[in-house]
Amino acid sequence: MTRLTTLTVNGFQGKYVVKGFIWTLIITITLGILLSLILQFTPLSESLLAGLATFIFFISMLLGASIGARAAGNKGLLHGLAVCLSYWVLTLLVGLCWSPDIFTLYLIFKRLGFAVLSGVLGGIIGIGLSNR
Repeated sequence: MTRLTTLTVNGFQGKYVVKGFIWTLIITITLGILLSLILQFTPLSESLLAGLATFIFFISMLLGASIGARAAGNKGLLHGLAVCLSYWVLTLLVGLCWSPDIFTLYLIFKRLGFAVLSGVLGGIIGIGLSNR
């Protein structure tokens, strides 16, 4: 029986990007459910939804990038950016399939900026928390 290996190139390990990506999805879903419950059972206005969705997008990627970079123990910026950019691509593709008319060039680049920023910060935080 052969064992599948993950992508490892010059210290960059794909399995930690996948780990961070999965955690990003889990955090996004959890925070999305929490936000929907808060909006349902409190008098908060739904006009806050766009800002809170952007906050969830950023925090999810920041935490996922931190988890991936911490697990990798090296090359935190690369691991963090890979997690966030892969998540950005996923959200872009899903959004374009779901409702392409709401996507503007401004929104795409705004989300890309958040992805790069959270990837860099998450990579730095993850390496800072690493034991390696």
